[in-house]
Amino acid sequence: MNGSHTSSSSWQQLKTKYKRSLWKSSRRLAVLLANTYLRPLVNAWAKPEFLFAVYGNEQQVGAYFTPWMAKRLPPNVVLGFIRNGAMRGLLIAPQFFEHELQNDTGKVRSYINQLQKDYPGIKRIALVGRLPNFVKKAGMEIREPLVDGSLGTRYMIWDIARQMAERPQYSQQKSIVVLGGAGRIGNAVCQDLASQFGRVIGLDPRYQEDEEIKTPQGSILRTSNLDYLNDEKLFIALTHHGDAVLDFHQHIPAGSLIADDTHPCISYQARAILKRHQISVEKVVLSHDDFMMRPRMPDWNSKDIPGCLVEALVLLQDGELADSEFAEFCREAESLGFSGRLIKPLDE
Repeated sequence: MNGSHTSSSSWQQLKTKYKRSLWKSSRRLAVLLANTYLRPLVNAWAKPEFLFAVYGNEQQVGAYFTPWMAKRLPPNVVLGFIRNGAMRGLLIAPQFFEHELQNDTGKVRSYINQLQKDYPGIKRIALVGRLPNFVKKAGMEIREPLVDGSLGTRYMIWDIARQMAERPQYSQQKSIVVLGGAGRIGNAVCQDLASQFGRVIGLDPRYQEDEEIKTPQGSILRTSNLDYLNDEKLFIALTHHGDAVLDFHQHIPAGSLIADDTHPCISYQARAILKRHQISVEKVVLSHDDFMMRPRMPDWNSKDIPGCLVEALVLLQDGELADSEFAEFCREAESLGFSGRLIKPLDE
């Protein structure tokens, strides 16, 4: 899209720039009104059953409000409306940036406590990305209504990995790499994928030495040795930040596919570098026929669902799954109509 934009006429470029500016200004105005004069009406109209608690970097937050607006907004800001069938929810973020939540446990506690204070009767609060890690680091328990989202993310990646292996150019692949395999989600994903592939390589700089784990389904290699990437073609990106893949992309062979489930995701600039090395990047999402988010999140389509939100949506329909096994959760999510998809990333 950006390539077409820069090669178009000056008038077309100006027109596109105006449309983007108008959309951003409209979204900011809507956020300002929805969180000041209209907030009681928004809450009364939405009647949310669940919240999607998110965070962002400065660029992402800037898509919703400016520093001038921040002084006039409440601590936690309603950014959007979510609907999945008859279930209704709200997208909410703090005025803290990602790096502030990572480094200041007090701000994490303030964020979560304010959410529960603002919405005392809420049934589920889905935590995005690394927020569960931040919450645990802050000494808080992830218990109802908080949902760490791991089962939904694992289901999404499990379904996506199956689809990756079904593509003709990768049908002979008997192994897959999980980038960020030592993380909270990454470690579980390695276990999940062992049932689909003969070998799973969990790459993570936190591993001090190689460790080979044998399972009834296949083997899992935990390693920080980049040489193991040289002969692989399929990669799941679960690194702490999407652009971290650039630290080792020269070890990824041409013709490889990276399924991106990072937050923030692999940027347009990083994808351009990977493309020059003939490495494809596609974004991992879940879909449901009755899902909608307005306005959409940056880097997301309005019909696509982050995996970390899906667990809350499934639990709202079947609360007994809260302590279920992964296989049981997968069966329920699939029966409810949730399915994984790989899509081309949006160029914000």
